[in-house]
Amino acid sequence: MSVPQIIHQIDEVIRDTHTSREKKIENLQNLAITCWREVVPEYGNPETSQNLKTTEVQKRWVRVHNEVEKYETKSQILYVLDWPASNGDFYWVK
Repeated sequence: MSVPQIIHQIDEVIRDTHTSREKKIENLQNLAITCWREVVPEYGNPETSQNLKTTEVQKRWVRVHNEVEKYETKSQILYVLDWPASNGDFYWVK
């Protein structure tokens, strides 16, 4: 799944009014992890992640940020995408 597709799905889950809160959170967490694996697949492998430069990672996330900017729910999407790093709660999900 491409990053634009993942971001679109995150937006759909956020706006969904028919799914339970618990299921929405589970879906958002899974999509966040999927996005991270797509953007920075090296993080799963310690040998290759050591060779990854911070500037390269930043360039990859800029492309993600530019895609997110297209959505009205951009602040929520960014929160979802930050979740694997922050482990924040999804208090705002209804």
